[in-house]
Amino acid sequence: MAHDPYAPCMCGSGKKLKFCCQDILSDLVKVEKLIDNQPEAAEKLLRSLIAQHTDKEVLVTQLASVLTRKGQFDDAREQLVDFLRRHPDEPRALLALADVCLATQGFDASRRVIHRAFQLGARQFPAGVAMLASQIAQQMARAGRAMAVREHLALSVRMAPPERRNALLMQLANFESQRTVPYPFRGRFALLPVELDEELQQEESRARKVSQIGCWEPAAILYSRLVEKQPQNGALWHNLGLFRAWDGRIEEAAKALHKAADLIDDYDTAVEAEALAQLLDLEFDTDAYSIVQVSVPVESVSQLLTSLDADGRIARMPSNANEENEEQARVAAEYELLAEPLSDEVDPENLPDVLADITVYDAEDSSESGPQALIVALDDDIKKATEAFRDVAGDLAGSDDNDEPTPVSRLPQACRLFDWKTHHAEHLGSSHFRKIDRQRLDSALQKWLEQPSKSLGDESPLEAAKDANNLVKVGASVITLDVVCNRMGYDPDLAEIRSRLGIPVPLKLETDENEAITSLPLLQFARLAESDLSDDQVVDFTNRVTLVRHLLLIERAVAELIKRPTALERFTPMRAHMLRATVAREKNDLSMASECFADARGSVAENQDAFRTKLELDIRELSFRLDDPTDRELPALLTSIRERYFVKIPEIEEVIREELVNSGCTHLLDQLQPAAAGAGGGLWTPEKEEKAASSEKLWVPGQD
Repeated sequence: MAHDPYAPCMCGSGKKLKFCCQDILSDLVKVEKLIDNQPEAAEKLLRSLIAQHTDKEVLVTQLASVLTRKGQFDDAREQLVDFLRRHPDEPRALLALADVCLATQGFDASRRVIHRAFQLGARQFPAGVAMLASQIAQQMARAGRAMAVREHLALSVRMAPPERRNALLMQLANFESQRTVPYPFRGRFALLPVELDEELQQEESRARKVSQIGCWEPAAILYSRLVEKQPQNGALWHNLGLFRAWDGRIEEAAKALHKAADLIDDYDTAVEAEALAQLLDLEFDTDAYSIVQVSVPVESVSQLLTSLDADGRIARMPSNANEENEEQARVAAEYELLAEPLSDEVDPENLPDVLADITVYDAEDSSESGPQALIVALDDDIKKATEAFRDVAGDLAGSDDNDEPTPVSRLPQACRLFDWKTHHAEHLGSSHFRKIDRQRLDSALQKWLEQPSKSLGDESPLEAAKDANNLVKVGASVITLDVVCNRMGYDPDLAEIRSRLGIPVPLKLETDENEAITSLPLLQFARLAESDLSDDQVVDFTNRVTLVRHLLLIERAVAELIKRPTALERFTPMRAHMLRATVAREKNDLSMASECFADARGSVAENQDAFRTKLELDIRELSFRLDDPTDRELPALLTSIRERYFVKIPEIEEVIREELVNSGCTHLLDQLQPAAAGAGGGLWTPEKEEKAASSEKLWVPGQD
């Protein structure tokens, strides 16, 4: 097939074929055919071509690609470096070298060549920049540099070709939904405006431009020169901190942001800069604690389970029959090792803490791995937990020579105050444990107020707040508290905390109706006045905080959303009411949750999907109500589900039975049995034993 000499060259240079690779076109076609199935032949042909055409970039990059596929990274690097000595500004060769260096040496050692490749390749080869940025994000994630992860993923999305962009957007959305990452790090940060004289302004503009293509070290170098000339400019220090954070230099970023907070005049902006600095401090603070595990080989799993079941310090957990994977298939039983033995009469208000989780595994058929017990606990508790397990297991536990703990995850010490696990007694229901968690959270917040903090010069927040010079640091520590609690699964209302500390309430953030809410830093979302937002902004606000999973912000957003018919329709009413119900559930407000389900049912369009949608709503409401096994509405709801769905979808009965058993509500199983003919037609109520059944009639098919 003839190639149009004036078509773009197949090598991707952007030049016309006639003025680029026409003389080696047939050889390039041969290489393309050989690469996948005959890489050695492709390599031989490429080396021969390079000897004849030493200045053809496409030949060197193709050879480097073949060599890296074969694992010959040093040879690939040597070929590229040799070419770049003669042609230092060839973007594809630079991108290829950056790729090799990143894979073999890591980002820190490859930073300079990567940023050089970004600068020269961004315009002509954005797809290559996108690929590199995505790989850097993966390395940053392993190193725990969350802000750098987010910015490199965002860069890869901006640079990616359309066919690749959706996959990268999914990666970005997945990162932004991870609760183990502090929520401000899951969003973008905005550079502050900087006022400088004309000459310095040009340098500042250059820094912003290179920042837009991911060259954060060059941007930081330019800014370092600027702060040398204007050391009292807080905005410069703030932006320098962001450049360093995006480049993965966490400690240097924190120092710059602390400096910015000292110099910025606006209180709320200074507090946000200081809060970001404090959060970065936590990321590299050596004063951290770990969740660790110990694997103990065991014998006779059946005898071991008998011993564990008989010990009052160890409580067996219900099995999760819904999980079907290779590891779960090996699980013989799961237990909680309690801080103190369970009494015969469980006190709902005084339940023991969980010291460790113990999972007993059967032998693995496909390998030599024998049965074992996996003990997971905090690093301070693992020795005690392992000794307690061995005490119960006796001779069934293997040698203790390998009881060295293996880290599972590491958390900042600031999280420890909010890290607890209470033993769940099934019959009490989830709502009871939310109440316990609320009480424990209130107690932990009081301790936080009184506990010395590194970020406050080893003073407690209550002590530090007495000095007006500390108000920025104390205000930032409250934001840090919110972030830490959110990371641990709690969302405290900070109004009372600020009131007790006597620090200013954050001013509402003014926004233009055309401003994209998603462009705001997540630290500023709490300052938004949702009533002042446009309908589109309210929808974006709700979507954003839902992804972040910040309960109090979700509550504010959805409360505003349901007031606006246009915004509600765009968000979809069903989704909004269910989101509101979830908030009500977390707050243990069953009355509000009931309202939300009623509103959700009212929003169901009468179409071919209506039956399925109503079924989903009924099952979700049942799940909510089972949080409180004594809920008076449960019998009526179960009767309604039985009458509406069991005949049409028989398998639903088994789903409902399993839900009741897993929720510790076996006393309600009778509600799934049809009422006997002539039995009176009354609904069961908790007072059934004491008084006659109520006069409410059973739901009749066809009635709503």
